[in-house]
Amino acid sequence: MYVRDEAQFQQAIWALRSGGGRVVLLPHAYRRELVVGPRSSGKLTIVGTRGARVQTLYLDQTRSVTVEHLTVVPLGADSHLIVDRSRGVVLSGMTFTAAGTIRTVDLRLDHSNGVVVRRSSFSHCGDRSPDWSLCLLPGLANHVTIEGNRFHDCRGCDFIHGHAGVDTSIRDNRFARALACRTGTVKCLHQDMIELFAANGLVVARNRFGVTQRGGAQLYLTNAVDHARIANNYFRRSDPRAPGVHSPVGILIGVSTSPHLPHDVAIVNNTVLSGWRTRKHAALSIFVSPRYLALERRNRPLIANNVLARVMDGHLLCPGVRRSIRNVVAHGRTCSPSDSLGPPFLDATGRPTSRSLLLIDRADAALAPPYDLTGRPRGSRPDIGAFEYVPR
Repeated sequence: MYVRDEAQFQQAIWALRSGGGRVVLLPHAYRRELVVGPRSSGKLTIVGTRGARVQTLYLDQTRSVTVEHLTVVPLGADSHLIVDRSRGVVLSGMTFTAAGTIRTVDLRLDHSNGVVVRRSSFSHCGDRSPDWSLCLLPGLANHVTIEGNRFHDCRGCDFIHGHAGVDTSIRDNRFARALACRTGTVKCLHQDMIELFAANGLVVARNRFGVTQRGGAQLYLTNAVDHARIANNYFRRSDPRAPGVHSPVGILIGVSTSPHLPHDVAIVNNTVLSGWRTRKHAALSIFVSPRYLALERRNRPLIANNVLARVMDGHLLCPGVRRSIRNVVAHGRTCSPSDSLGPPFLDATGRPTSRSLLLIDRADAALAPPYDLTGRPRGSRPDIGAFEYVPR
């Protein structure tokens, strides 16, 4: 069914409520809210065409809905795609942007179940708005997969922010340039790629993190983020498209003001090249709250097989970990006898070279993932860091 305006869209959704079907949005500025309500389990697919722009799409207590190639933008007001108490929703090939406006755009997954967000683009989610700008809010949704997306070029915003539910997987995404803004003091001090305050069973794997400016960290986890696994991620130190910007911390686990520290976090086989001195702390690739000393050792973070560019203040990392196993630190200090201090000799893309003797075949095989960031098998003698060495 092809639709040209909001009224035709709602008529099509009503006609297909008892079964499956396909609704194609023809070129139009859809300013009024589009709503998909309760319906049968037959698969409904909503497809956007070039020139179709939607301000708000509301999936309200619905199920079995796929939305493809839709552009969500402000058309005179803030813009949202809301998945509210729905299940079996797939969002694929989407575009979210508020570029050139004073408005915001976001994706909200409020208390939904089984949502997939893939191969979509999020950018400029509220660069010029004085309000909080957050591209994707998990909203206590369960069994969410965020994969293969591109999050880039946002001022004064977090790309993924809030409270996730059970079993959230963030993998194979690219994050680039969360930069400072000038539209509000509090807002413009918060630029993180991912900032989560709840997520049980979180997996963050095979992502590429670019630079952040003035934020807490590229990956910021605190409060009830329990049983998380952070593996095979690459954290860049700099970006030629953001000269002079360096992320203060790559991975931050727990803060002093948290009512609850994340329990049982594993940080394994990452390459973390970020770390920059701030007024609050020395340059650190990973920050672990000193408050972990008050927890049982089994609840503290495990750090293994990582390449860390800087650990210039070991008191903000070493005392709070459960174990530190076979990490390589380029500058600063190590946390255990199995760790190594010295240059990793990486190439410009963060991969090991023939000189990377501290990395090649040196990882703890029992803890290393079976594949690296690119999908290459690690084998029985895995390398330290996110990438396996490939001879040239």
